[in-house]
Amino acid sequence: MPAPRFLKLASTQAEALQKEYRTTHDADLRSRCQMILLSHQGRSTSEIAQLTFFDQDTVLYWFERYEKEGLDGLQDHPRSGRPPKSN
Repeated sequence: MPAPRFLKLASTQAEALQKEYRTTHDADLRSRCQMILLSHQGRSTSEIAQLTFFDQDTVLYWFERYEKEGLDGLQDHPRSGRPPKSN
């Protein structure tokens, strides 16, 4: 079981995450923003995993991406292969 871990954010970081959470149409990005914000509020990784329906390793993965790359780190990286068709 991973050790408890919490992210502390500056007010500008929390505001940027809240804005992204409210305005994005990308459900994955919204979940990732929520993970970071819940940690900032003092929720444990196990609580966050239960609330977001992800496992703790996934939560910790997004914590690390956020710490390294900021808000941009919560975006999906480009994938190889054919892009999806537009409707």
